[in-house]
Amino acid sequence: MNWYRLKEAFNWIVIGVVATAILLWAWQQEQDKETIVIATASKGGYYYEFGKHLESELKRIAGDRYNIEILVTSGSVNNSELLRKGAVDFGILAIGSVSLQNLSIVAPLWKDYSHIVVRKDSYATSLKEFEGKPFILGVQGSGYRTQAKQLMEFFSVDDQKMEGNDLYFKELLNNDDIEGTIVTTGLLNPDLRDVLFTGKYKLMPVTPAEGFAFNHIFHSKDFIPAGVYPSINGPIPAVAVPTISAMAVMAASSGISDGKVELILQALNSSDLRGKAPVLLDVNPTNDPILRLLELHPVSAQYYDPNFGLNIFSDALTTFDELKEIAFLVLLLIIALVYKTRDNRLRKAVNQQNRIASELFATFEDLLKIERTLKDISDIRLLKQYEYQVLNHKKRTVEIAKAAGLEINDVYLSVINECNELSAQISHRLQTYQQKALNQAKQTGS
Repeated sequence: MNWYRLKEAFNWIVIGVVATAILLWAWQQEQDKETIVIATASKGGYYYEFGKHLESELKRIAGDRYNIEILVTSGSVNNSELLRKGAVDFGILAIGSVSLQNLSIVAPLWKDYSHIVVRKDSYATSLKEFEGKPFILGVQGSGYRTQAKQLMEFFSVDDQKMEGNDLYFKELLNNDDIEGTIVTTGLLNPDLRDVLFTGKYKLMPVTPAEGFAFNHIFHSKDFIPAGVYPSINGPIPAVAVPTISAMAVMAASSGISDGKVELILQALNSSDLRGKAPVLLDVNPTNDPILRLLELHPVSAQYYDPNFGLNIFSDALTTFDELKEIAFLVLLLIIALVYKTRDNRLRKAVNQQNRIASELFATFEDLLKIERTLKDISDIRLLKQYEYQVLNHKKRTVEIAKAAGLEINDVYLSVINECNELSAQISHRLQTYQQKALNQAKQTGS
C-alpha cells in the first residue's frame, strides 16, 4: 500500500470516528432531556384527542427541551392512581368522578356532560326502566363508569343486573341488543359523535338534574345544546336536553417541577391550542365556586392571580390588625422582660462591684495595720511572716481584678501601691538586720 492510499484510509477513519462521536453526543443529549408524561384516556375519546393537540403545542413551545409523551389509559380513575404513584406528571381528570387528595389542580379544561344515550325507538323515561337489561356504564377505571354508577345509585338502579355494563360505549355500533349507555364526556368526543351520527340513538334527559346536583357538590345542572351533534337525520338533539355536568381539569402529581407546570399553562392558554379545542373554558380557578375548594398548584395560583403574593401579605396585615391588641400586650410584656433582665444584670454587676470594693478596702486596712506595727518589729522571723502576708494580699488583689474584669481604679491602685511600699520596707529592714547579724558574727569569730 502506497503512502497516498494509507493517507486516504486514515482520513476515512477520522471521518468515521468524528461522525460516530457526533451521533453518540446527539443520542446522549436526547437521553438527557426531561420527559413530560400526560395521562389521557382511551383512543377515540376526547381526553386522548385533546392530549394529542396538547402534545403538538408543547413541542412547538418547548422545542428540544422536553420529550412529550401522551399516555393511553382507562380514564380519570386510572389517571388519578398514576398521578399518586408518580408514574405520570399530569393527568386529565373529571373532578366529580375521582378523589383529588394529594393532587393539585393546574388548570380547568372543559365541561363533561352526562349523556344518557338510548335507542331512538325507546319509550323509556327513567333509568329505572333499564334495570336488568343490557346497558353500558363504561370500562373499569374510567370516569365514565364512576359518573354512571353515581347516577344509578341516585335513581336506585341495581347496576349489577345490567348485562355487559363494563363494555366501552362504542359497542353500541356492533350490538343491537344493548339498550343504551351513559357517557360523561365533552361535546367533541369523536367516538360519541360516531355513535350519534348513525341516527339510531337519542339523548334522554337527566331528571331531576337539580336534585342530583344538590347532592353532589362537584356537579351542576346543565343542558346539552340543541343541534350540537350531527347525524344522518340532521342535527340532534332537536331541543336542549337537561342534564348534569362536571368540570374536567388538568391535575399534577406531587413534587412536579415548577418549570413543567409553567410550560403546561403556557400551552393551555395559547391561541393555537384554543383554536383546535374550542371547548376549553375561560375560567379563573381562584374565583370559581367549585375549583376554589380544591388545591391549586402554587404556580397556577400565581398565573391566574398576579396578586397572589400580595394577597398573602394583605391577609397577614388583616390578621395583624385583628390581633393588634394582643400584639400590643405581647410587645409590652417583651419590653418589661427585657427591662427586668437588664435591671437584674445591672443589679448583679453593682453587687459584685460593691463586694470587690469591700474586699479591697478590707485588704487595704490589713496592709495599714501591718505598716503601723512594722516600725516596732525587729524580729526577722516576724518580718518574713509579714512579707509573706503582703505578697499574698497583692496576689489576691490581682486575681480578684482579673476574675471580675475590674477596671483599674483608685482603690485597686492604692492597694497595689501599699503592697509594693510595704514589701520594699520589709525587704529593706530584713537586709539591714541580716547585715548586722553578719557583722556581729564576724566580730565574735575574730
